[in-house]
Amino acid sequence: MIILPWDELLLLMVVVAVVYETYQPFRFICRSALFFSVNMSFALFLIPIAMFRPGNVHNTVLVSYVLGPVLNTLLGIKWHIRNQENFIEDGSIIVANHQSALDFQGMVTLWPTMKRCAAIAKKELNYFGPFGLVAWLCGTIFIKRSSPNNAHSVMTQAGDIVKEKKLKLWIFPEGTRCSGEGMLPFKKGAFYLAISAQLPITPLVYSHYHFLDNDKWRFDPGEVIITVLPAISTKGMTLEQMPELMERVQKVMMDTYKSTSAELQPRQTTQIVK
Repeated sequence: MIILPWDELLLLMVVVAVVYETYQPFRFICRSALFFSVNMSFALFLIPIAMFRPGNVHNTVLVSYVLGPVLNTLLGIKWHIRNQENFIEDGSIIVANHQSALDFQGMVTLWPTMKRCAAIAKKELNYFGPFGLVAWLCGTIFIKRSSPNNAHSVMTQAGDIVKEKKLKLWIFPEGTRCSGEGMLPFKKGAFYLAISAQLPITPLVYSHYHFLDNDKWRFDPGEVIITVLPAISTKGMTLEQMPELMERVQKVMMDTYKSTSAELQPRQTTQIVK
């Protein structure tokens, strides 16, 4: 084991700090590593607690009270949450736009308010080390995107669970991350589930992450507006009306995305210049 003298250690720390402040890709790597390592560490902490009540959505609420403030402070990210009163207590489908793994931090920040909320995630996440295990312990519902029959069956079961336990079910209707601005076309799953189970849809919109750009290796401190839109009832709707519902939901989400993203853009640009 090599132990550096104090003067050399201090010099190394100064060099790292200078490189961090002046070299954008290095800062991107450091901040990304911090995000994933802190999440993994908290997952390890939660396992022995959550294992006593596996599948209980309240497990996530416990860690969110700590993980949210800690990671937001370390990364310098401020979340402005609007219209939380639009969350429905008696079972609903939350549909949110998907931009980055950072969306999870927004979920963590919201969990104390949402309380009884589970998420739909791709099956591969279940094998993502401690994080995947904790996701399962916290009631995450996994689906295999490559198997439509399996996904259909799981979604049907999910609808029954949401109604029975009066849960909120979080779904990213784009199915994958949108790397640019805007939103990808929505997939049918969330809307099929909402109409089949006659559950309301609560659109939730993240503003654009002006401070994050994977292609340019940029990950700076920044601000995000999360807007909870009024729920849209599906009572009396049939599956024939699903395309109309999808179009309606995506339009109201896109309108909100554009307005909130434009609201933060001048502020974020000023921070980057500084």
